[in-house]
Amino acid sequence: MKRLSVLLVTLVTLAACAGTQPEEANPSTTPGPASAAPPKRVTSGDVSFEVDRQDMKGTVYEPDPAFGRPGMPLVDAKHKTTKDKQRAAIQSTKDPVAKQAQAAIYATMLYREARDQKDKAKEREKLTEARNALKEVADAVGDKAIDEITLRLLGSYDLLIAASADSPKERTENYQAAEKAWQALLAMVEKDPKAKDVGDIRTGLAYTQLRMFKNAEALATVSAAKPDEKEPELAYDTAWAKLRTGDGAGAWQAIAAAAQSFTDVNRDDLEREVLSFAGRTDISLDQATPTLAALAKARAAAVKQPQLEQRTHYELIARLGLVSYALAGRWTDAVAALDKAVAVGGDIVPPNDLPVIRYSQADFTVRLDAPDVAAKFARQAVEAYTPCGDKCAAKDRTDGIKGVYLLCQLFHVLYATANDSRYYQPAHDLYRLLISTPGFAQKAEAEQNLKKLETTLKNTKVGTGTHDKGALGALLPRHNLEAQACYEAVLGSNPGLAGNVVVDLESDASGAIKGVATEPKAGAADLSAVAGCIANRAKQWKLPRRGMAGTTRIKLTFAFAVKAG
Repeated sequence: MKRLSVLLVTLVTLAACAGTQPEEANPSTTPGPASAAPPKRVTSGDVSFEVDRQDMKGTVYEPDPAFGRPGMPLVDAKHKTTKDKQRAAIQSTKDPVAKQAQAAIYATMLYREARDQKDKAKEREKLTEARNALKEVADAVGDKAIDEITLRLLGSYDLLIAASADSPKERTENYQAAEKAWQALLAMVEKDPKAKDVGDIRTGLAYTQLRMFKNAEALATVSAAKPDEKEPELAYDTAWAKLRTGDGAGAWQAIAAAAQSFTDVNRDDLEREVLSFAGRTDISLDQATPTLAALAKARAAAVKQPQLEQRTHYELIARLGLVSYALAGRWTDAVAALDKAVAVGGDIVPPNDLPVIRYSQADFTVRLDAPDVAAKFARQAVEAYTPCGDKCAAKDRTDGIKGVYLLCQLFHVLYATANDSRYYQPAHDLYRLLISTPGFAQKAEAEQNLKKLETTLKNTKVGTGTHDKGALGALLPRHNLEAQACYEAVLGSNPGLAGNVVVDLESDASGAIKGVATEPKAGAADLSAVAGCIANRAKQWKLPRRGMAGTTRIKLTFAFAVKAG
């Protein structure tokens, strides 16, 4: 099975989700002035400005039906028959139990035909016909005579049809019908103390409730069931119910249990789900890695290739850092995960992965207010292209080195405007590195910028330097994924949520965020919950230190909307 490369995952996922990046900043932030003179310094202490509005598109995450939905029960005829004969048998049978059995056989015949359809419309037509036949019989025998198999079939078919519904109204109606059937079935079997499939029925009901975003109800449904390793689907739905109701630790425990119990499944999809939970819960890297190691071992065992285990383990941890933690805005964890991936991979780390890993660590570390560490990773990214040779595509190499150059320019701008000396040496070292790098297309420009940087150092006076709108307009949007993660967490309970969140930041000369206010104010639900989450994240952000005493006030506006499709 072809595996997604780490490079592809990184470039596609982060480019699509990260919003405005520093390299897209206003051209006015290019390093240094036009002449050798130092940049103009603001002499007043306090500054206030508004960063351009950030348009954020959020994804509504939902349970995967391949893992969270119970299987379809099939009832075959004892003797070969046709659909016409089976329809006639339904009509002629009077006994309620036998009539429902005939309807179940007919539904199974249609289900098998639906699975063979390549046209989705025709597939849905067959499923709808099966559901309607079952419903007609259910209505004919009445609620008192309806049996377990009919209720289960109705719940299953309504779930299938809802997933392919053409309109929100139709989807809602089918989910409501499915919920009603599963609830009636659960009430029926719970009366029998010897019933063996209660967990499977709870799976159907919980999955339906999760699809309707009835998260508290879904949690109540799964909480009444006893954990059973033979029912991974129920554990999977438990993970989703706990995630959406704020129990991250419980969600991780449940998804880890489900991952160990699933056997005959698509390993790619299962790994994707586990990685997503690892990023969106608060579990640590140390807590996540045993489950990822088990997934790697299971994949190798499934294809009887023991040598695949190490490579899969490396890929999973790399994806955890490059994608899962990055999309959650967990920058420290992302950097640590990538270090661990390289350690786990050892000699098998593909040469073309290493430049991407190191550049990503540099990029993530910028958000952590550690320019010297970011520069170290950036240097490693550039140096990794030499041993990579022809295994690194020319375009990838050009784009990667350009990314380091833009990072270098950002450091230059932050030093030149704020007079934060921590940014000077990283910018200086990266300029010199790039200038000496064979094939670097912007060598002449970098040489000019290096001279401007050195001139700025000579002319800088103590007590000068402040926060600049253009410079911080390039720095602050690097936190967009944190805001998006806050929004997407709330979409799990309100999938239609949209609107603006305004964040007012106040910082002193140290760059620390001393005050955060939001509109709407922080609260427990909807945009207020998003605002509260962003405020908590923003309190940890750091601006460059400014040479001039005073207060910086910044207004950020996040415009949230659900991503189409």
